[in-house]
Amino acid sequence: MQKLKFLIYFLSLFSFSLAGVTGKISGRIVDEESGEPLIGANIILQGTSNGAATDIDGYYHILNISPGYYDLKINMIGYAEKSVTNIRVEIDLTSVINVSMMIEALATEAIIVQADQKLVRTDVASSQKSISSDQISEMPVSSVSEVVGLSAGVSGLSVRGGSFNETQFMVDGLVLNDERTGEPTTGIPLSAVQDISLQTGGFGAEYRNARSGVINVVTREGSKDSYSGTISIRQSPPAQKHFGTSPYDPESFWFKPYLDDEVAWTGTNNGAWDEYQQRQYPSFDGWNSVSEQTLADDDPSNDLTPAGAQKLFTWEHRLNGAIKDPDINIDAGFGGPVPFLSSKYGNLRFFVSALHEQDMYLFEVSKPSLKKRSYLLKLTADMKNNSKLVYSFLQGEMEGTTLSRGGGTNIINSVWDLASEVNSSGFTMPWRIFTNDYWSPTKVNNSTHALKYTRQTDDKSFLDFLIKFDSKKYYTDHGPVRDSISTFEIFGKGEDVWVADEAPIGFFGGPLFSVEGRLAFGGAISTSRDFSKIKVLTLKGNYISQLNNNHQLKAGGEVVLSDLYLKFGSQNEFLPSGNYWSRSEVNPFRISLYGQDKIEYNGFVATIGLNLDILNPNGSWYNVDTYDDDFYSSNYSQDLEESFEKKKLKSQVELSPRLAISHPITESSKLYFNYGHYQQMPIAEDLYRVRRGFSEEVLTIGDPTLPMAKTISYEVGFDQSFFESYLIHIAAYYKDIKDQQNTTTYISANSKVNYAQLTANSYEDIRGFELELSKLKGDWVTGFINYEYRVNTAGYFGLARYYENPGDQRNYELSNRKQSKPRPIPRLKSVIDLHTPKYFGPRILGQNPFANWQMNVISRWSAGSWFTYNPNNVPGIEYNVQYVNNYGVDLKFSKIINLGKIKIKAYADIYNVLNTKNFSGYGFEDGFDYNYYMQSLHMPREFVGELGYPYFEGDDQPGDVRKEGTEFVPMEWVSDISTINDPSQRAIYYDNNTQQYYQWTSTDSWQDVNQGYLDKVIKNKQYIDMPNQSYYVFLNPRDIFFGINISYDF
Repeated sequence: MQKLKFLIYFLSLFSFSLAGVTGKISGRIVDEESGEPLIGANIILQGTSNGAATDIDGYYHILNISPGYYDLKINMIGYAEKSVTNIRVEIDLTSVINVSMMIEALATEAIIVQADQKLVRTDVASSQKSISSDQISEMPVSSVSEVVGLSAGVSGLSVRGGSFNETQFMVDGLVLNDERTGEPTTGIPLSAVQDISLQTGGFGAEYRNARSGVINVVTREGSKDSYSGTISIRQSPPAQKHFGTSPYDPESFWFKPYLDDEVAWTGTNNGAWDEYQQRQYPSFDGWNSVSEQTLADDDPSNDLTPAGAQKLFTWEHRLNGAIKDPDINIDAGFGGPVPFLSSKYGNLRFFVSALHEQDMYLFEVSKPSLKKRSYLLKLTADMKNNSKLVYSFLQGEMEGTTLSRGGGTNIINSVWDLASEVNSSGFTMPWRIFTNDYWSPTKVNNSTHALKYTRQTDDKSFLDFLIKFDSKKYYTDHGPVRDSISTFEIFGKGEDVWVADEAPIGFFGGPLFSVEGRLAFGGAISTSRDFSKIKVLTLKGNYISQLNNNHQLKAGGEVVLSDLYLKFGSQNEFLPSGNYWSRSEVNPFRISLYGQDKIEYNGFVATIGLNLDILNPNGSWYNVDTYDDDFYSSNYSQDLEESFEKKKLKSQVELSPRLAISHPITESSKLYFNYGHYQQMPIAEDLYRVRRGFSEEVLTIGDPTLPMAKTISYEVGFDQSFFESYLIHIAAYYKDIKDQQNTTTYISANSKVNYAQLTANSYEDIRGFELELSKLKGDWVTGFINYEYRVNTAGYFGLARYYENPGDQRNYELSNRKQSKPRPIPRLKSVIDLHTPKYFGPRILGQNPFANWQMNVISRWSAGSWFTYNPNNVPGIEYNVQYVNNYGVDLKFSKIINLGKIKIKAYADIYNVLNTKNFSGYGFEDGFDYNYYMQSLHMPREFVGELGYPYFEGDDQPGDVRKEGTEFVPMEWVSDISTINDPSQRAIYYDNNTQQYYQWTSTDSWQDVNQGYLDKVIKNKQYIDMPNQSYYVFLNPRDIFFGINISYDF
């Protein structure tokens, strides 16, 4: 502990900077004629106080430059002044600007040239991409995750097969990953974004507690002498987020049996529907039967006629969760000098931005939409001694519906989340669709305060120091309580009037079911609870020095002190035996130190670094026997807590070496290689968890002694530019991952002890290849297209379950499956930007009507995922079936109008512009429905030949569907049609005995199927038995956002 205290003290004195939020400009100044270096030339970065002078060899370096576009001015006695314009500075990168100077007597005026920056960045030895705010504004995107998700190897915030919480998300050097879960907090207004850097491999030693990638966002800084701002408003009209019939339509799956006069009164098995139609809807005995049941008991108050029962059903199912409101995105930013104070306090300036987003859910649940609000304030002041002080404040709120039934942080984000929850989800399926309280409403508030001090110590070094405070509060509980006093007249008059309360609206803890018995609007609903609070203090920094032209040193670290109050669980008002809670209050801390040298020579650039991580849980933990009845079983009581031994937890110390090498082959090509160890602390929510059930038995328990997860990463790549506009990037990588979190179950001989222990036995191997072709310059067309091929292998060491009973253990070990080997899924993405030049065409009334038109086209293609379909549990079958491929195209169409200092952009963002139907894999009622669909497909022999059921061979894949508007024609394989007792006139039967197709006629006889009819059925795939809940089979139809953006500069 004394050593740790010393390290914290040492860091507070020495560690003074932030992981890359700036870039640098370097180069050489020479005489134009002789090529000799010019010593003492002055280089000024215009619009800033930054500059440098050339050394004895003519080299210069300007450090700590915020990303953006800049102009350089070069002065030298006896030489003509020269300016280099439009220099692009990117996060963590070096912009090389070499300049030749002309003797003053030979030049008649100052010389101005356009920067000629090479497309191949020789100082980058990894897969790294910079995305400017101008590029972002051209795309049909509304968030940082959508922007970076277009890059090769990235899906949302998941990088190269890693989990999203393995990606470090930073804003102006402030890490915004939740200390509870590691989840990035990404709700940043795009109006505040200046530049985004994405690193998907080989990131340097200054980045810690991340294993897959780094997203670094740099925000705008207010101007010292003028005001500017932007506001963007876009809205999509209310529309359903699925294809086909609404689940609330009278003809839909959940309504037709109860409202269709053919079956509603006497039941779905009354003969009006054949067996195929019956299995496509819920089974129902009819309203006559329901009425009889109400009359059969001794309670006259619930007596209903069949018609009355149906009217009550329609009242109880009146909640229509279809989308009624638009999706809205409002993003605005404004900045400039602080009025009255700017000149007094070091050019004090500000930039403030705000985001309001409303994203409607697939259907209404406890909240109809996910709402996000975020606010960002950045205050900047120049101080004496080449120093700067920046205060940042970020506040966010997310309000929606939790996906969890037992507490925790899961929140419904997308249509896929809800569609998956009503897919084969058992008897609670109608509860989820026709009530608004199956899941609990939730709200998450976060705030960050940060103060950053930057000082340029000399022209070759600078230091920063950051202090940051984060807080996050979770609130998940049931929604408003139901009004059970007020009543509504449902049907009847006078003394015969039937009244009911507002059910299913509102929360009700007791058991209550609808008249037909399928819908619960009380009881085990809205069970999730979360009242956790997170507070984190971070001290962070380092020192950066350009020692000479060949070496740039970085050294520093951070201290992170956490205060975690975790309280979440499940609260079942009706069945308290199902309740469980997780409670813990812990104060872990971690320390990271690193050193790094960037070595730059012609033909060789290398970055060598070493990271030291120290993780201390700062507490004690239980030291009890694996099958201790008193601790793990229902024998436990709070009175026994003090009797259990606890051990003081020790610190973990890990070293992580990093190496990256770039070898420029020519001015337009390079090879690179990187290698690194990356450590990440386990998820705190699980680490300190003791979850007990209603009888105080342990259900889940954490383990703060777990090692940090480790990734050893290798990457090799090649970049080649050509025609001064195109760039090819090729990368191959391998990630060896171990010590990842998983759980291991322990069961005692008497079965009283049965719990899941958090362990670190999971491993993974990820291998991949990426190819990207970019067109980076062009008056009419720019963009890129990338391809990704990745293979994952995952498993665990040891066993997933341990039994105290040796016999049970032996039986388990015979079937213990340790490894999964999913097949690769190639992906292709492209962004093509078509635009007319700024001053294109004739000028009419002060405008260029044909200029500044833009169409940005984003396309995505993915091979279908492989999965295991093995209905008869045939040994050795794994990942044998592949879904059809997925593809989609999004488009942004815009026109910019310049009105002096005001710029107006009108645009339309069109998602799924081709209205493509991609099979979701959802919409199934249950396992029977799923098997009916799968076994109706005519799949290739290599897919299903060994699955043990009769099949029709063809080229179908899961995801194929029958032609829209055609009726279902079942095709049945039978060994001998003479054995069929009750044939259907609807089906086509294949008789394996005669190898012919037959139909049963209305005259009760068999006849050959007409070949033309058979060909039509096969062509239209009418034999496919579609999922019963057809409305969620295809998601995300075409969606059009209309928007306007107004930018101004005064």
